[in-house]
Amino acid sequence: MRRRSLLVSLALASLVAGCASFPQRLERTTVRSTALRDTYAEYAVYVPPDFTQDERLPLVLFLHGGGDGPDCFDRHGVSERLDRGMRDGSIPRAVIAIPQGDLGFWANWYDGSRSYEDWAVDEVLPRVARRHHTQACPEGCHLMGVSMGAEGAIRIAMHRPGAFASVTSISGPSMDTERRISFTNDRLVSTFVPTLHVFGPTEPRSRVERDDPFVQWRTPDALGRTRLMIAWASQDRDIVREGGEALHAHLDQHGVQHVAHVFEGEHGWDAWAPVIEEALRVQLGAGQLQQAQITPRQ
Repeated sequence: MRRRSLLVSLALASLVAGCASFPQRLERTTVRSTALRDTYAEYAVYVPPDFTQDERLPLVLFLHGGGDGPDCFDRHGVSERLDRGMRDGSIPRAVIAIPQGDLGFWANWYDGSRSYEDWAVDEVLPRVARRHHTQACPEGCHLMGVSMGAEGAIRIAMHRPGAFASVTSISGPSMDTERRISFTNDRLVSTFVPTLHVFGPTEPRSRVERDDPFVQWRTPDALGRTRLMIAWASQDRDIVREGGEALHAHLDQHGVQHVAHVFEGEHGWDAWAPVIEEALRVQLGAGQLQQAQITPRQ
């Protein structure tokens, strides 16, 4: 029952966003999306202070968590932090694209009604790259997400090997096949999220295993040149912490290069904001983060 309640809380996390006003620093655009069945969807772009037309900066595709949206950097004070860091040189300059993901798990839905992965990677990413003349992919493109977005980033990395120079998962549930089946079939979760429409039937098992990093990443060259960072909070939800520890151990066992990082705090933006800064330093090549010595809790 405890595991089930954690799965439910993950599905419903931050479903109702706060109504407080906040500075609007991001550039926000609404377009008609083919991947989302010709509905209108929004994306936001963070552009560094004093951006000039002759700059060719890295492009980060950032996937928000459940209940958040393209305004999440403004809403949670991340834009201001990035402004300070990029002005004083402590954070590498980058353009950051934040698509609208609703509660869609950044998946191309099994029923075909929504294709959030294609929307983010095939529609938003090229639009922002053209508009802000960023560095060419894959060397100049990076994928990052928090919570639901972190789980989506791992899944997209499996679907599109070599498409990004780096992938960063912050407080994401690293689901193996058993957890994915449990999540998809959970009746309580499915009253709020149409999991079978999103992920499809859990048989045959081989179909579910296509989205399982414990199955797909089993050789030292599994990630190619893509740099992987997985991070979770010291007081994170059990499903996130346990999944992160298990994935870290699995990758270590199979010689898959990655960085694992445990940061102070709980599952939320107060803890995530400084980790996003650190991930930008590490993944964009301006810093190093030591591999964590992680001992699973008893």
